[in-house]
Amino acid sequence: MKLDYKKIFAIVFTSVLVSFVYNDFNPKGLKLIRDERVLNWGSDSLTTFPIINSFKVDSNLIVNKPKIDSAKTEIKKDVVELFKEPKAIKIDFAYKLFKQGVKFIDARPVEEFTEGHIKGAVNIPFYGSENYENILNKISKDVILVTYCSGEDCDLSILLGDELFNKGYKKVYVFFGGWNDWLSKGYPTGKK
Repeated sequence: MKLDYKKIFAIVFTSVLVSFVYNDFNPKGLKLIRDERVLNWGSDSLTTFPIINSFKVDSNLIVNKPKIDSAKTEIKKDVVELFKEPKAIKIDFAYKLFKQGVKFIDARPVEEFTEGHIKGAVNIPFYGSENYENILNKISKDVILVTYCSGEDCDLSILLGDELFNKGYKKVYVFFGGWNDWLSKGYPTGKK
């Protein structure tokens, strides 16, 4: 019995093509290409300032802070910033949060974390994060968390930030510059 590879190829190709067409027209079909996730920047409102684990944040920490005429505007500094999703932050804000003892979570693989990380950070790699539930269970859902990965080209911190937010951690920042920015500034690091 001789196999006809042309017929086998035609059947497989037709099956794959029909599957893609069916998936595309099916309202419950799988999305084959992920939409690009756009982060909103943290603390860009005139009336909200985050309270960091019972410490008030200085208004100079606000990313993209508009100029305010203090004679005309009274700012309520006791309002907790509402998080509808994780918010992006830059290096200066991340470092001030670090100095206030906010928990940093490294979303990179274990190997990269072991080579070097932000001092005191916890490693919860995005790929395999389900294996780190014991660490997450020890972290209160009421504290502020900062996720990070390698840098601007890495989206693991965004994905992990979204995952943590969906698990009930409602004060999640994503440090956009990540490990590369941290190293370039010479801020405290650790190795495991």
